[in-house]
Amino acid sequence: MVSVNTVYQRVQAIANKEQRGYVTPQEFNLLANQAQMEIFEQYFYDINQFGRLHGNDTEYSDMLNILNEKISLFEVQDQHALTSNNAAYSYELGSELVTNGTFLANINNWTNGSAASGTITWDPSYYLKLSNDGSGSSGNPFCTQDVTTEVGALYRITCKIDPSSLNVSGSNPGTKASITFDQYTTQSVIVGQGEQTVTFFAKALTTTSTVSLHTNSAGDTADFALFTNVSVKKVSGGKVSLATNIYRLGTIMYKNPTTNENIELDKLLANEALYINSSPLAAPTAERPAYVLGRNYEVSIYPSTILNDIYYNYVMAPTPVNWGFNLVENTPLFNLSKSTNFELHPSEETTLVNKILELFGILLQKPELEASGNRQDTEEKQQEKI
Repeated sequence: MVSVNTVYQRVQAIANKEQRGYVTPQEFNLLANQAQMEIFEQYFYDINQFGRLHGNDTEYSDMLNILNEKISLFEVQDQHALTSNNAAYSYELGSELVTNGTFLANINNWTNGSAASGTITWDPSYYLKLSNDGSGSSGNPFCTQDVTTEVGALYRITCKIDPSSLNVSGSNPGTKASITFDQYTTQSVIVGQGEQTVTFFAKALTTTSTVSLHTNSAGDTADFALFTNVSVKKVSGGKVSLATNIYRLGTIMYKNPTTNENIELDKLLANEALYINSSPLAAPTAERPAYVLGRNYEVSIYPSTILNDIYYNYVMAPTPVNWGFNLVENTPLFNLSKSTNFELHPSEETTLVNKILELFGILLQKPELEASGNRQDTEEKQQEKI
């Protein structure tokens, strides 16, 4: 860390020498952040350069070690990714898990979950008809089917729902027809919306997940909804959201919860994922996971079964610097509580002063001030690369 007040005072002292100019707090804060980011960004190019050169075995003057030490101040490790119920880019679908979801001849394999509230029957137009015409008035009619799933894996659930007859009696305005997966993710269609196909993604919580078709209509009114094309298929990949303050993304890892082994994910380009996922032999597995980096560090992970065990490391950007002050008789006086110091390594104090002076000279169109800062900055870089 470098004191923002120390740098500001040094910049003022040099800039005021021979009346070359006064740096206002607003100008300083603007130029200070520019200088900090220029220095920080240069680390990555310098590491690339010095990495191609022979190092030395001295303890304190190996440039590659020095640069890595400076960057280490901004490294964040072992961060768990935030999972979402969104499918990955260019995902593939597994086999159909629902038995008789198209109702071509009957409604076999579906169980009436509330006989007292309603009935399920086959409609000749290839629908399952769910009616609230039971002998009892408590609860809502629904039917279910259990499917075998993999814990943590992502699945795509689709269903065509026709809610147009949910309020024929006039007793159930605003009634919904819904499909639920694993009793926690639901998509609904409201009466009056017409026939719709709903699609959503959800992670399985157990090895046996329940698909439920239901309505929330009440009373023995014989109102009904129609369902067809019920489908549940495993998705090859899902999305996770990484931190919002990433400047450089490092390694993404899958931590096997059984063995605690860390497995690095291979980075794929979007077009590569398209072909690899469609190949049975090359498709990513838990032993050979992969990812595609998307916008705002939303990452597509393959396979979807490892979404809950993703870790990664990254370099974050320095926090914006601020020289805070209070105005006393129109004079800005430093206020520590309103200030934010430079987060760069302490050795960068002189470089910061030179860089800010160089930028201030450009701002004021004072070539001698710009040259002074630029000359010292150049000399420092030459010393580093000798």
